[in-house]
Amino acid sequence: MLSTHPYPAGALTEMRCAATEYAAHGWPICRGVPAPSARTGALEDQSLPEATDLICRGGPVSEDEAFEAWTDRPWPILLRPGAIGVIDLGPGGSGAEAALRSAGCLGPIVVGPGLRWHLIVDHAADTGVRAGDPPRSVREGCVLLPPSQVPGQISRWRITPQETAWFVPDSASARAALSGQTRRD
Repeated sequence: MLSTHPYPAGALTEMRCAATEYAAHGWPICRGVPAPSARTGALEDQSLPEATDLICRGGPVSEDEAFEAWTDRPWPILLRPGAIGVIDLGPGGSGAEAALRSAGCLGPIVVGPGLRWHLIVDHAADTGVRAGDPPRSVREGCVLLPPSQVPGQISRWRITPQETAWFVPDSASARAALSGQTRRD
């Protein structure tokens, strides 16, 4: 019998497994939806236009909530920085990757959307992190995590979480390693 479900089973399974695994490791993820339309002011759940700002729908989810949320729909997965966040390594950060690797601070690295590389880091011990509301949109600092499929916005892993055994370096050590790399160049 042919399936009439609007999403292929493989995409649903891949997204649900990824979202559940991110949440299981304490990453603050949420479902990405297009920002409210300037015309209507309403969220547009049904389609993802070519150029859109994705926002978090709800707060970060638990492992069980992730499994439930991504069971029927392959929502884009957004990392909503907080205790776990990112350091922007710029476009094509292979020099940064080498510096992080030699300092023992190499963690998962996301490439995209676009050419920018982002290192996933632990901000919990970083006293320099500004207090305030966490970002709610991609434009504010949320990061689109693989295997999310959004027209015109693709992200992929340069270094997967599994390759680092889910090790996430603390941001201060990563910044120190990157500062040393910058001075040598």
